[in-house]
Amino acid sequence: MNTLADLLATFPDHGERTAFVHRTGVRRLTYSYADLHLLALRMNGWLTGQGVGRGDRVILWGPNSPWWGVAFWGIVARGAVAVPVDFMSGAERAETIARLTDVALVIQSRDKLDRLAGRASVLFEELPFLLAETEPCSAVHSPDPDEMAELIYTSGTTGNPKGVILSHRNLMANLLQVDRHIPVVTPGFTFLSLLPLSHMFEQMGGFLTPLLNGAAIVYIRTLKPSAILDALGAEDVSAVIAVPRLLQLLRGSIERELAAKGLSRIFERLLAAADRMSPARRQLLFFPVRRKFGRHFRLFVSGGAPLDPELFRFWNAMGFTVVEGYGLTECAPVLTANTMERQVPGSVGPPLPGVALRLADGEVLARGDNIFSGYYENEEATREAFADGWFRTGDLGEFDPSGWLRIKGRRKELIVTGAGVNVYPDEIESLLDRTAGVHEGCVIGLDRGAGEEVHAVLIPDGSGRPLEEIIAEVNGRLDELHRITSFSVWPEADFPKTTTLKIRKFQVRERVLQGSGAGEATTVDRLAALIASVTGMPTERVTDEAVLATDLGLTSIGRLELVNALEIEFRLDLEDSVIGPATRVGDLREIVRRREKVELRERFRPWAAGRAARGVRRVLDAVLHFPLVRRFVSLEAAGVRNLEGIAGPVMFVSNHQSYFDHPAIMLALPPELRYNTATAAWEEFFFRNYRNLPQKLWKRLAYDYTSVAFTVFPLPQSRGFRGALRHMGELTDRGMHTLVFPEGERSFDGTLLPFRQGLGIMVRELGVPVVPVRIDGLQRVFPRGAPWPRRGRVRVLFGKPLRFGVESPAEIVARARRAVEELL
Repeated sequence: MNTLADLLATFPDHGERTAFVHRTGVRRLTYSYADLHLLALRMNGWLTGQGVGRGDRVILWGPNSPWWGVAFWGIVARGAVAVPVDFMSGAERAETIARLTDVALVIQSRDKLDRLAGRASVLFEELPFLLAETEPCSAVHSPDPDEMAELIYTSGTTGNPKGVILSHRNLMANLLQVDRHIPVVTPGFTFLSLLPLSHMFEQMGGFLTPLLNGAAIVYIRTLKPSAILDALGAEDVSAVIAVPRLLQLLRGSIERELAAKGLSRIFERLLAAADRMSPARRQLLFFPVRRKFGRHFRLFVSGGAPLDPELFRFWNAMGFTVVEGYGLTECAPVLTANTMERQVPGSVGPPLPGVALRLADGEVLARGDNIFSGYYENEEATREAFADGWFRTGDLGEFDPSGWLRIKGRRKELIVTGAGVNVYPDEIESLLDRTAGVHEGCVIGLDRGAGEEVHAVLIPDGSGRPLEEIIAEVNGRLDELHRITSFSVWPEADFPKTTTLKIRKFQVRERVLQGSGAGEATTVDRLAALIASVTGMPTERVTDEAVLATDLGLTSIGRLELVNALEIEFRLDLEDSVIGPATRVGDLREIVRRREKVELRERFRPWAAGRAARGVRRVLDAVLHFPLVRRFVSLEAAGVRNLEGIAGPVMFVSNHQSYFDHPAIMLALPPELRYNTATAAWEEFFFRNYRNLPQKLWKRLAYDYTSVAFTVFPLPQSRGFRGALRHMGELTDRGMHTLVFPEGERSFDGTLLPFRQGLGIMVRELGVPVVPVRIDGLQRVFPRGAPWPRRGRVRVLFGKPLRFGVESPAEIVARARRAVEELL
């Protein structure tokens, strides 16, 4: 196996075994290896139709998802060159890379608010619909092993990107090296993909390695802690490729949950006692924590930055295996790693098979088939990167007596003080991050004319502890020649970071040197930029005093879009309920700064859609509901033949005339659809719109009854919509249909009212066909405001299913309303 095309050819051998699982936040979608192979060939055919040929560069600028993988393998099949771009990068950087590589096509995401324009492009979200109409092209390119497969631009310590040329030989050599060094992955493994696929660490460890072994990969939409922990437990995850900062975030999530239960002190004592226990006893002792990670969780693989030994000990004490590795993009990327049998805190392990390492003036040099040939169209940088055929990593290290490597820091980040002392910032940062009062710290060297001084930039944790006291405590644990000599406070909620959560120190240094005044003018306010993108307002109008809804015109759909963007950008747990009618930008900024998890009380009852509850519903329909409806309604069902052949879940979308709408539609539906359909009802009717205690009790009782008797679930109109959307996704994953009344209220005279725009979001996120439904006559039988129904004729008409692809939510709403309107 010499090329990526050879690996692609093995996918059919795994057949229906799961390759990808996509947890969108609403749906859970699965793709087999057979699906992946077929989609890659369809992508090959589609790229051919777009004029993309051998050697053409194609940018992949989107979040991790199965469709990133489909696009990647389609590019491989076509013989083109993949150019992954960090999803968190701005449009300016993406445009720079597009210009430097003269790209033929940009594949980007609608989740990115600032997209590239003026170039041939397509959205990842459009690919499912485009490829469904594309014939597969089985003419797969057979590349030479030394042919360029990928072109990855590094972030660079100065921000100037350099294109790393990775050949098929480089990638396949490292893939086989990694697989031999850590030979534990089997077809039964499940990987949770958290780091960006634009980063070679994730691509090698969490993408190529699983696919080589027939394992499954789980993708989640956002990297907020709750989504990570939910996926770990629900998907029976075996392994996670992680960076130290991600391990720290997970640790913080565990500690906050224990603190909320008053168990912090007990937990700390157990951690201290675990040092004297065997791994098996540790796993048993910490079973309540470990079970959150699934029954068969095996290991974390840490890389991308040095792993603090104290953080390693935290996870190791609970019986988790943490294998730390080391590498660079130029090395495709792994050079060394600890093993499953032995993990040494502070060490990145021995070289992989086929990798040679040596030190020159303390710098780590590497050689092997996995090492790149040079930077794209940058001969000067290529010459500087090699010394006598050895790649200069730029990292300072040392070997222990057993030949295992320890990394001391980046040569370019080494601080040389006026006394000539070498100070490694990573060591001081690990102390800062463990000190009470510090949310996160960054250490840089500032040269003020007499050699560099050690300068700490702090983000306080909000506890109010004096910063001078924090610095004094840290300095008390450092040698006198390595102590912090000055400090400043970072004015934002987070440092500028790469997608692997490493601090962009050159940006921090520039900001500190400019001073607070100049820095404020030149630093982009990420929160303000997001709000401006969603609302369409100029950034200067997004002041802390501006009210999001009234001053900036944030709509209900915009609220969902903004919360989703905030979760992606800041890795927060939020709900759309956090933004109310009076919420100001400053209020939202404070929530982001404190990283508070905003909870919403949800009243969904998944069991009400279960077999037992639906059995009760059948009985109530037979003895009560339908006899009552027939007492007043002479029903005619039309268009029932349009429902024949419905193979999967659909959404019934109906006009709304009366409280009898639901039972009338249910009576008109065939039983096999009727008892597999859940109905959305106005949440505010049951839980908010009441005038006194008796009315409150009556409405709560009504909800209790309808949730079982009609499989009703609440759908809010003002806030908390995302929870309802998740519930609808769970119902859809179980194969259930849904019925919604998008007018949001009953019509007085039968006139079709405007549809709520949330319908477009629901249809797009659920990805199901829409069946238009029109009721006529109930406005006379049981009109709005009537105390009692009277007998009359009623028609229920079913239209042909509507299928949507790349339409916007507004277009979906308009087409669905038009279909309902045209039924009568």
